[in-house]
Amino acid sequence: MVKLVKAIFNNHPFISDWSIDTEDIDNVLRIEATRMLNENEIITQMRTNGFYCEVLAG
Repeated sequence: MVKLVKAIFNNHPFISDWSIDTEDIDNVLRIEATRMLNENEIITQMRTNGFYCEVLAG
């Protein structure tokens, strides 16, 4: 999974760093960006590539 997501985020012009906590049951994705990104942008990109993604209630 991480290898597939790597192709999505390593080439994104505004994402400077990202990680997936594979130890967490929710596989939490954390993103650091150089500008404010809309959560829906990320969710759409993930879903377009076949992943389920949603904002965790905090």
